[in-house]
Order: sequence, then structure tokens, then C-alpha cells
Amino acid sequence: MIGGGVRLAWADPAEFDLARAWRLLAPAEVARATEIADAARRNRFLLGRMLLRDLAADAGGLPPERVTVTAACERCGGEHGRPALRWPDAAGPPPNVTVASCPRLVVAALAPPGIRVGVDVEPRRAPPGHEPARRTELAAVLGGPSRSAVRRWVRAEAVLKADGRGLRVDPASVVVRRRLARIGGEPAPYRIVDRRIADCLVSVAAGPAPR
Repeated sequence: MIGGGVRLAWADPAEFDLARAWRLLAPAEVARATEIADAARRNRFLLGRMLLRDLAADAGGLPPERVTVTAACERCGGEHGRPALRWPDAAGPPPNVTVASCPRLVVAALAPPGIRVGVDVEPRRAPPGHEPARRTELAAVLGGPSRSAVRRWVRAEAVLKADGRGLRVDPASVVVRRRLARIGGEPAPYRIVDRRIADCLVSVAAGPAPR
């Protein structure tokens, strides 16, 4: 729990119960997973879905097997959109959820109904020889100094996931002041929580009711 009823879970995609993750999937998720040719990316997808179910089960007091995770795209209806929860036996609307991954870590977050939530994760450092270029590229997108570009990128991504529009909004428009973030001139603030986990930078953004 990281405050405001927001829960966070994470795991190493190289070390998790792969068979259990497969068993938890709904048919649409199985179809999506089998379409992912790269084994590392597929494992990150599987782990993310398992973490979402475990968070939801813990919050709702029901078995993970009873939790359904959908991801309908707002544009085409395909199963590659923002994850959402559904379970038949829980009282009231389900929580809101989000998931992010990088090669070293998969992170999922859950917020109470009516609270938007977004999470993002990046390795603290790129492979040897690539870090200066990564920071320079991100600073070119975000503006500001390259030294803090990775953390600022992770925060911006988390905010834009919580907002729901993602990278359709310019990441440079996300402004963080004293752990509160806003998108451009929009009045609604998002609370930012930063963590360093397994040498990765994680940021969670939680804010007002979903659109």
C-alpha cells in the first residue's frame, strides 16, 4: 500500500510461476499471449496479468481465478488496450488498474474505484555505452536537463497512463511540482509516488475520477 488506497505489486519476469500465470488467463488473453513471438515480452505480459489478478483478489477478498482482466482498445476494440477488471461476486464497481514493464521488472498498481492510476518503470541505467544517448533523447522530448530525464520520463508516462490518453498527449506537457503533477493547464492534479525497485525507477500517478 502506498497511500490513498493505492496498492503496488512487482516481480522479476525471469522468476515467477509461469504455469500459474497461464492458468489464470481468459481465452482472449491466451490468444494475445500466443501472438507475442518474443519469449521475454510474452513472459512480461503473463506476469503482468498475474500481478493484476493478485492485487484485485487481495483488494476484493476473492480468489484470483474469479477475476477477469480485459483490455479492449478504445479505438478498435482489440485486446491490446488499457487493462480493466471485472468480477461477478464483488460488491460495487471494481478498482482501476495499470501495469508496466521493462526487461528487469514488471509492476502493477491498483486504485480504489473513482481514482485514476498509472504506473511506469524504466531501468535506472541503460546498458553500458547507451546511457548518455538515452538521456539525451529523453531530454530532447521533455526539455530540461538530461541528468534527470529518465525519472521525469517515468513520471510523465505514469501520469499520461492515469489520464487515459497516453502518448497522444505530449509528455513535455506534464509538469511536476512537489509530488503533484498536472498536464498542461488542466486543473486536475495527480499525486506522484516514486520508488526505486531492483535498480529500476518506478513512478505511480493517482488522481481524480476516470474520464
